[in-house]
Amino acid sequence: MVLKRYRLVKAMSRGNVELLIVTIIWAINSIAVKDALGEFLPLQFNVVRLGLSTIVLFLVMQLSGGIRWPSRKDWPRVLMAGFLGNTFYQYMFIKGISMSTASNTSFVLATMPATTAALSHFLGKQKLSARMWFGVFLTLIGAGLIITGGAASGSAGSLSKSVFSNGTSLGDLITLTGTAGWCVYTIMSLDLMKTLDPIGATAWTMFAGVVFLIPLSLAELGTGNWSHISFKAWSEMVFSAVFAIALSYIIWNRGVKDSGPARTAIFQNLTPIWTGVFGWLLLHETWNLTRFAGAAVILTGVSLVRFGAGAPEVRLATAGKR
Repeated sequence: MVLKRYRLVKAMSRGNVELLIVTIIWAINSIAVKDALGEFLPLQFNVVRLGLSTIVLFLVMQLSGGIRWPSRKDWPRVLMAGFLGNTFYQYMFIKGISMSTASNTSFVLATMPATTAALSHFLGKQKLSARMWFGVFLTLIGAGLIITGGAASGSAGSLSKSVFSNGTSLGDLITLTGTAGWCVYTIMSLDLMKTLDPIGATAWTMFAGVVFLIPLSLAELGTGNWSHISFKAWSEMVFSAVFAIALSYIIWNRGVKDSGPARTAIFQNLTPIWTGVFGWLLLHETWNLTRFAGAAVILTGVSLVRFGAGAPEVRLATAGKR
């Protein structure tokens, strides 16, 4: 038991830094994707982005020891996880953000850690203590304070005159529906990594997701105006593909394997903090008392979930398997 606890602490120490970097990347990504969609059609952008991510992931897998194929019994889970996390979720995300704002989308995505934690708990993948449940609740409240604080101060949140305005509510609902796919994908990844390593699980589920997404994107691939897309928009797409998806998904799945779905998912609620920080540094946006309070609440909630007493045996039982 002492050895298991030591492994958990060691994995979380490394994972904390890596997942923190991912939240920074995802904060930048929301802004980059929204800007690029001014020139790309939503599905045109997404299928090229995910296709490039797939190529990068297989290159990484080749360089890290060669292509590792899923076993025959793993393929149904690979296909299902790929569809939910990389077809359904990405389809709904790109459609939703194209109809809404980056601020609104950040608020909707803030529900994902709570959903993942609840599903993980009730499916027996990672039991949450009362302290961890309280931490999940705090991060949701904190994310709301960050975004509504921005709206109140006339900063990033003022892109939408209210957090859920009539003009963007359909896009927000589409994004919210899609988050269910990502939450289930995160939990399914834990089972996949009993036989696949994080790189292999990420690469093959991404490949499956792209295969399912191509038929849905054919119309926009044919009608998109490729010749008038600027270098900046292409750069934003490449950044999103390489860093926000390929690199971040590997780190994410490693976090799921090392620390469990709930403790990993909770990091997503740090993204609104970074979005506000970048707005302050780059756009000279102001931080009011509400935003500072939201940041403090989020950090407290993340700490409670990340270091709360849970059931590490569920996730450590698979350690060392590839």
